[in-house]
Amino acid sequence: MLKKSLLAATIAALTSTATAQTAPLPTLEELAAQVRAQQAQIEALTAAAEQGPAAGTAGAWYNKTTVGGYGEAYFKRIDGLKDEFDAYRMVLFVGHQFSDKVRFHSELEVEHAYVKDNDTNTDTSCVVTDDGDGIIEVGEITCGTPSAKTTTSAGYVAVEQLFVEYDYAASHRAAAGQIIVPVGIINETHEPDTYNGVFRPAVEREILPTTWFETGLKFSGEVLPGVSYDAMYSSGLKSATGSVKDGRQRGSKADGSDPAGTLRLKYTGVPGLEIGATWHHQADMSQGVPSVAKEKLEADLYSAHVAWQQGRFGLRALVADWDLDRTALATADKKRADQEGWYVEPSFKVLPKLAVFARYSEWDAEAADNSSSQYQESVVGVNWYLHERAVVKADLQHRDNPDRTKVDEDGFNVGVGFSF
Repeated sequence: MLKKSLLAATIAALTSTATAQTAPLPTLEELAAQVRAQQAQIEALTAAAEQGPAAGTAGAWYNKTTVGGYGEAYFKRIDGLKDEFDAYRMVLFVGHQFSDKVRFHSELEVEHAYVKDNDTNTDTSCVVTDDGDGIIEVGEITCGTPSAKTTTSAGYVAVEQLFVEYDYAASHRAAAGQIIVPVGIINETHEPDTYNGVFRPAVEREILPTTWFETGLKFSGEVLPGVSYDAMYSSGLKSATGSVKDGRQRGSKADGSDPAGTLRLKYTGVPGLEIGATWHHQADMSQGVPSVAKEKLEADLYSAHVAWQQGRFGLRALVADWDLDRTALATADKKRADQEGWYVEPSFKVLPKLAVFARYSEWDAEAADNSSSQYQESVVGVNWYLHERAVVKADLQHRDNPDRTKVDEDGFNVGVGFSF
């Protein structure tokens, strides 16, 4: 019986195998259909991956909104004058793409870590005396004798950008709102990982000055390959004394009695090379309150720059000159009829993440008189890039003080900066 059962099982197995082996194979047409079906599935999965958000969220507002920012902190030592730590800047950027042609940009900046309200003070007249480093500090703010205790912080909050941009034609766009003035190298691109040294170049802080923004309308575009323009009509400076830095209205209920015009031409037709020139004109910087009766304080700024990056070698140079109507300035202010400055800055990347630079600058915000008021500064330093957008910086500075009753400003700076 056992032999008969084994024989029956063997016959059944052989029969099953034979049946499976004799089952009809798929035709070429059926195989081709299977391949086409699989290819369609692959294409559908690829398209879904490229679209990104899942169905139902593709049109959500946050998919077209960008958030970014930059910040920097430093330690500054000037021999015999100061030893200072400062959380210098924290800036947040928010942008939104409404459509392929319409977008929004904004930038909110906090300087020196915090801002504190002043206590009650019946005397609100204050004088700011900058020591030349471009940083307003508590010790440089002097107010009249108050009737109550006054507490002043060095902090500063500003909306530096707030505008809507519209592509109204191919290679041409218009922007309206609070806009950075198109001048110089640093004014528009001033994230700490984009320039050398702990501090921005002195000429671009003291003469142009950076960061300079106004409220108005700007047209930009490319007229030829590599040749672009920016034309801006905006609020202007307000100063009857010719002080450019103090004349910035910062978009806070800015006096619009006399707007200003800015025109820049830029050439970028050669890879790694940028050449730019800017003319800024204002018919009356005093905004209708001249220091000399019936005289408008006409002001013109002329600026030109070159920025060149060729492999490891870089070179930046800039010249700027303010020409103010001398007859419209009071006798004590005529020295500001001419304000000028220039600098040159070569750099070299010795390692992929390590760059060295040297910068020589001269500037004079009171160049229209015979007295010596010209600053000269030499800076050498190093940038160590932890990441292409995160950098540690250190530099040595020597600044000749034109006031021979004061010591020269020699020292060193160490800082960290980032952008995202």
